[in-house]
Amino acid sequence: MASKHDIGWEHAEPFGGNKKTPKCNYCGKVINGGITRLKQHIAHIFGQVEGCRSVPAEVSQSIRLYMSNAMNEKIQMKKKKERLISSLNEEQFYEIDGVNSDEVEEVEMTDFERTQLKHAMRESRRIFEEGRHGHERGGTSSQPSGVGIKRGLVRSFSIREGGNIPPKGIDPYMFPSKQKSIKSMFSAEGAKKVGKAISKFFLFNGIPFNAADSGPYYQSMIDTIAEAGPGIKGPTGYQIGNAYLEEEVQELEVYINTLKAKWPVYGCTIMCDGWSSRTRKPIINFMVYCDRSMIYLSSVDTTNIPKTADYIFSLMDKIVEEVGEENVVQVVTDNEASFKAAGMLLMEKRKHLFWSPYAAHCIDLMLEDIGNMKQIKETLDQAKMITSFIYNSLKVVNLMKVFTKDRDLLRPGITRFATEFISLQSLIRYEGDLKMMCTTNEWREFNKDRSRKSLRDKVSNLILTDRFWKKAKEVQIIMEPLVKVLKLVDQDKKPTLSIIYEAMDRAKLAIKASVKHWERYWEVIDIRWANQLHRHLHAAAYFLNPMFQYSKQFSNHPEVKLGLKEVIKRLEPDLDKQAKAMNECTNQKSNKSLSSS
Repeated sequence: MASKHDIGWEHAEPFGGNKKTPKCNYCGKVINGGITRLKQHIAHIFGQVEGCRSVPAEVSQSIRLYMSNAMNEKIQMKKKKERLISSLNEEQFYEIDGVNSDEVEEVEMTDFERTQLKHAMRESRRIFEEGRHGHERGGTSSQPSGVGIKRGLVRSFSIREGGNIPPKGIDPYMFPSKQKSIKSMFSAEGAKKVGKAISKFFLFNGIPFNAADSGPYYQSMIDTIAEAGPGIKGPTGYQIGNAYLEEEVQELEVYINTLKAKWPVYGCTIMCDGWSSRTRKPIINFMVYCDRSMIYLSSVDTTNIPKTADYIFSLMDKIVEEVGEENVVQVVTDNEASFKAAGMLLMEKRKHLFWSPYAAHCIDLMLEDIGNMKQIKETLDQAKMITSFIYNSLKVVNLMKVFTKDRDLLRPGITRFATEFISLQSLIRYEGDLKMMCTTNEWREFNKDRSRKSLRDKVSNLILTDRFWKKAKEVQIIMEPLVKVLKLVDQDKKPTLSIIYEAMDRAKLAIKASVKHWERYWEVIDIRWANQLHRHLHAAAYFLNPMFQYSKQFSNHPEVKLGLKEVIKRLEPDLDKQAKAMNECTNQKSNKSLSSS
């Protein structure tokens, strides 16, 4: 079977979306039989297909050389694999001593096959050494050494098998298969049978193919079936929908209750997320986050309901009551005006909790504001024109991948502006490759149509002009620190509340150190920071984070102390306890400063 990234696809495209019928990019001929015959067509390898009359001579020669090298390499790999396997299956096990582990790594096989082969080689060497030493100590001259080795092998494996030794002396526990031949274990027949059976089930029941790639239960299901062995009858639909569903619900309830038990200990965050379903139905979801775990709580269908601040406030207030006001530290929503106003109303009623905006949304708005600045916007639009022109033609995309070594320019980002930045970054990474592409005959040939020719010249001028690349690199330097913060706050691996303050400071300093007129960008960032993102909770979390308290770069900005004071005031109404808490925090900071100095 041809590789997914076979070189042949640089010179052809699937006809009608079917990869078994590639269409030649040079003469337009549709080849039946797959990509290998297409390469024979281009390389003028006669016998099964007619040669292409329009392909350039240098292309034909390069494909012919590629196929020749690939065939030689395949033959060598096959010989090596056969030698390795025969070393195990032959009577003279000591011959495997001439095989080294590097050869095992070179041979094309699955990870399981490679692991088992190495295991077998180690075991054979061990038994060979035991047999050789035994022969030296007590073997007779009339007994060939190979016999002693073979008997040693049989004795070794008879410990568990009790005399039921396969003909070649291989332990069946080493290779979990009923087949007697080791060679058959290294074939892909077993995996193919499993794959075909599962595929039939998917296809017959119309199950989406990507279900095999999502979630942890797909592979664990296969492992459990394999462990149980043959003859197990699968559950019926009734059993799945009743007994097993009920068990799953019970297990999930136990799991959720263990998470809820943490709410009074650690406190929790209520997350409010508005979105639209596939049928354009507006829905507001409520989730609860605590101790690095998040659970779904409820959803509200807001169809035909005005999303006023009072209405959203009533929803959030009800959720806080359900979770328990004493357990809630903050409520997080997006920055839409009605949500922000509802958050303020909630803080007014619930005196000890906080409202915070989504950090990722705020940082994306910073990127949007910077992206709308005249010079930045012009460069981003030019980069977008280049990528759009390339990706609007399959031939040009394939040509581009020849130069970028099958890498794409477009990759999805966290947000729209992050995606634009990543695309710009990709253009810069492949600057030299794109310049080479624009000077080829294929570039001109593939874009000679009237609809693309004029735009081709504009794109070529941009790619071949140093001025565009200089501006693109300047934009990258400006936006990259904020994109890094965006990636940081959008990940799920660790809490980010206590690092937002420091991350934003470092992003601003990085811009100041690298950009000439940094003040204009700081101004954009500070407006969003002050009006939307920054909260006293961020400053307090920064102050209480040991990683920063021990640091020599710890910020003593009045904003940090004010944030800590305001958080303590909100969490503890008693004035004496407020003063005590502030003193403890201050003393703790002073002690850590002394110990780290």
